[in-house]
Amino acid sequence: MGLVPRGLRRFLGRGRGTEVVYPDDMAERCRQVATRMRRGQPWQMVAFSLFAGGVELPEDTIRAAYQWALTVEVPADSDELDVAEHGVDQLLSTVAGRRLEGLVAAQVKRSGIAQGESPRAVARGVLTNLFLVQLGGEVADDQATIELLAGIGLPIAELPPDERVQAARFMDAVFSAFSFDELAGVAERTPLDELRAAIPVVANLLELLPPTFRALVPGAVAELLPPLLAPLVVQLGHIAASLDADRHGVGQSEAPLPSPRPATMDPMPLPSPSHHEREARSA
Repeated sequence: MGLVPRGLRRFLGRGRGTEVVYPDDMAERCRQVATRMRRGQPWQMVAFSLFAGGVELPEDTIRAAYQWALTVEVPADSDELDVAEHGVDQLLSTVAGRRLEGLVAAQVKRSGIAQGESPRAVARGVLTNLFLVQLGGEVADDQATIELLAGIGLPIAELPPDERVQAARFMDAVFSAFSFDELAGVAERTPLDELRAAIPVVANLLELLPPTFRALVPGAVAELLPPLLAPLVVQLGHIAASLDADRHGVGQSEAPLPSPRPATMDPMPLPSPSHHEREARSA
């Protein structure tokens, strides 16, 4: 699978046969692989651990590992919603999953977005919709997207009702750029050096999470999150560059005149959802 380098066979001369030469770090590499394999990790997870540690691996090995991690098979007799609901059932059967549900419910309750529903019920819907958008499905309506945004801690409840809807539609378009299919494409196309450079960025972002969220992630998983989430950071960079180029009007012959009114007079206009849906999908 490319986790350890193949030996280099060389001829010693006529009548002297051949020998196989291995890199100087071969024994250490085998020790690292064996240690992880004894934990029962699939070879793809071992590849991520080595990749994050700076070990040079064949490109095909890394690409195959990302495809394995980011590919979700939806049974022929199911749709994305069925798979998402099943995924939430499995998540909530774990202690960490129930704690996560409690944290999301607390965010929902704090936002006041539940509209008379049980915060726990809304939290379950938030988790289901997070699974759903990862599978490439679409959230049912604007209210469900608003609840999702509130559940992950964004202050959407502070917006006026009409701006909530606009923001929800914009974010729905952005979410589509982070489905497993989209991220698998990013992992396939992005140079390995760029993916590797994103790993410490993810590690730094994870350090910013509140301790209550970090405590939900087992140590073995925490070690693997930076390489697993590297395509997400790369995708964020693509979208940010695209939106920034659009904001500054790349290709305009003249710079726009400054507004005669202070910037604080009016709320910032939200982007057109249809335009940014195209931007997000192309990114």
